[in-house]
Amino acid sequence: KEFMNFYEMVGGKDLDIMLEVKDKNLSSVKCINCVTEDKKIKNLEEEWSKYKYSVLEKSQSDYLKIRKLFREKNDYPAVEFYSILEDAMLNPTQIGNSINAAQHVWGYFKNIATEEEKASFIKITNDYEQNKTTLNVVKNKLKKMAIKYEQIYLLNSYYFVY
Repeated sequence: KEFMNFYEMVGGKDLDIMLEVKDKNLSSVKCINCVTEDKKIKNLEEEWSKYKYSVLEKSQSDYLKIRKLFREKNDYPAVEFYSILEDAMLNPTQIGNSINAAQHVWGYFKNIATEEEKASFIKITNDYEQNKTTLNVVKNKLKKMAIKYEQIYLLNSYYFVY
């Protein structure tokens, strides 16, 4: 938001801008996507694919708002997308949302996982729901499965990072 305020203040002129960011390149990608002349919705959809399970984990209502943004394929709602995304990520993690997101991620494995893996996932999510284990344990289990079953889509997401 601060970058876009600055960019609008200078009139969107062709500038060379150097950003110092603490979140690797995430902020710079956001800025580039907001000011680009190549306003293709697929660029934002690709970004969304990386964030969606992290957003779902934080706020189901924000997840639904973002999905709604992408229904209109002729729009390029970059600033609104990133505003909702950033607001969502500020929410505290709640067990119900975390389990919902984990179950969505589990959907990638439900038809290929072994019976032992299925039982383990059920146990670990039940333990998390009862505060007997942490969300990191649940995510580590899912990440190991993503690696084992070569789920590149999941491995390219930020779900295992946030």
